[in-house]
Amino acid sequence: MSFIQIVVAEDDATPSGASIRNKSNFDILSTLWSAKGGGRIIALRTDKKLGAKSDAAIVARLLRNEVMRLVDECRREVPDFVLVEGVSLYQAAAALAHAVPGLPLIVDMHNIESTLQMQIESQRFPRLLHNIASIFFVRHRRACLNVERQIVRIAKQVWVCSSTDKSMAEELFGAIPISVVPNPIPDWARAGVFEKDPGSTDVLFVGHLGYSPNRNAVKFLCTEVMPKLRRVVPNAQLHVCGRRPRRKVTALLRSTGHRYSPNAQDLAQVYATAAAAAIPLRAGGGTRLKVLEAMAVGCPVIATGKAVEGLGLLPQVHYKVAETAAEFSSEIAQVLASRSLAEQMAQRAQQYTNEHYGQDARIERVRTALVDGKFLDGSGI
Repeated sequence: MSFIQIVVAEDDATPSGASIRNKSNFDILSTLWSAKGGGRIIALRTDKKLGAKSDAAIVARLLRNEVMRLVDECRREVPDFVLVEGVSLYQAAAALAHAVPGLPLIVDMHNIESTLQMQIESQRFPRLLHNIASIFFVRHRRACLNVERQIVRIAKQVWVCSSTDKSMAEELFGAIPISVVPNPIPDWARAGVFEKDPGSTDVLFVGHLGYSPNRNAVKFLCTEVMPKLRRVVPNAQLHVCGRRPRRKVTALLRSTGHRYSPNAQDLAQVYATAAAAAIPLRAGGGTRLKVLEAMAVGCPVIATGKAVEGLGLLPQVHYKVAETAAEFSSEIAQVLASRSLAEQMAQRAQQYTNEHYGQDARIERVRTALVDGKFLDGSGI
């Protein structure tokens, strides 16, 4: 007896936020389940001809033969449980629930996708219209909500990333067996602070540039924040690090004289040259891996409230909060001018992050979730 973790196969070698979470989940579960043979990962490919997602936008179009292979393997092995990594795998979860009745499914939601999609869509509208933008996407959100409600209904347990997402899920889906399993600090960042350039004036933004909230953040930094900052700190430079950029993003960075590092393999070196991380996100869900990453290595963070939502951080204690371009430029300038104070803030953030999101803390959260779901007894396997 063991467990099976199912994920959507990724073609890109550069790890995504989802793949970092998936790997951490698997490593912890393998340790907890070592006495019963551990587990294994089944990566399901999508049908490229049909496109990556279905009409509900959050559901991956999985190859039918891949889903049938999964069903056959679960019938043959009868695992202790199957961990479904994301609502995008609804097709696989529904097939298992139908073909292997009684097979326990844990659904790791990663995000409340119906809400996240609405936030992303609203960003296409001018800021003054964000509050009414939702009326244009009612049908789309209903489709996403319907998928989430169906997958929650067939799950024995649901995992979410934060207490904020737990409250949202309970409001949307009612009384469900739900546990908070926070996002991890990426493996490379767990080593902590490394030697950094004390004279750097680089402002760092790290993120997948195929994701529209990240592209909006880069545009905001380039066109609104950095011009203001350079009036005070003329040699300040934005350094954007991310994969799958659009041409408009790279052209904007070139035209404004900022740095771009595509698909960086060594993020430790990227952070070593950064004086601060600026994270002006306006949409998103779960807990932010990039915030955890920056704080784990002792990089001062300036961010919107949305960017740190669900992390339990205190503004001005663990990070500097900013919403407008003027606030971002002012807070970044203060970090560059008062390095010792910024370092003290970064040290507090690093300590908090390690205590609440480090590997030991995360193992206990996964263990607690398994005990709550009666996959484990209180004393272990």
